[in-house]
Amino acid sequence: MKFDLIKLKEDIKKIYQAKKIERSKFLALNDFQSFDMQIATWFGFGLIIPASGTWGTIGGMIFGIPLLYLTNSIVILIIAAALYFIGLQSIERIEKKLGESDSPFIVIDEVVAIFIGIALIPSHYFLISALVLFALFRYFDAKKPWLIGWVDQNIKGARGVMIDDLVAIAFALATWWFLSFVALFIFLPMV
Repeated sequence: MKFDLIKLKEDIKKIYQAKKIERSKFLALNDFQSFDMQIATWFGFGLIIPASGTWGTIGGMIFGIPLLYLTNSIVILIIAAALYFIGLQSIERIEKKLGESDSPFIVIDEVVAIFIGIALIPSHYFLISALVLFALFRYFDAKKPWLIGWVDQNIKGARGVMIDDLVAIAFALATWWFLSFVALFIFLPMV
């Protein structure tokens, strides 16, 4: 089987063009400058294509990590809780205009989840922990294994948009805490 770089480039271009059209329709139905759009797209991070959810997560980290350094984990969790409820309202109003659920350009769910993750990751080697948590969260959010997929399929509306990401960050955190435990208590004493 031969790797066809030209075909890959064409496929990526088609995906990008389709996402660009989808984004244009999304923007046509909403006022980008409205509060709901700013929150739901996290100040436009969700409108970056392709991979809006990844860009939304990056946007959340750009805000969340400095905020953590300026405050503490409790403040981040309080902000995440406030954003959860504000996000629910914004998502509901936008979904009503769109007539569809869980638009890929709505990323406040990723932001809330990554804020929770940032607040709860192991503080040793914070930068490495943040990067690993980012990768784990994106994996669980994209693949939606087991409970995450069930939530995504069975809880509808704005709550479903938010809750599947909360379950994904819980899986990412549990995985990272387990890996940190193994590294600290099993492998490091052997060195």
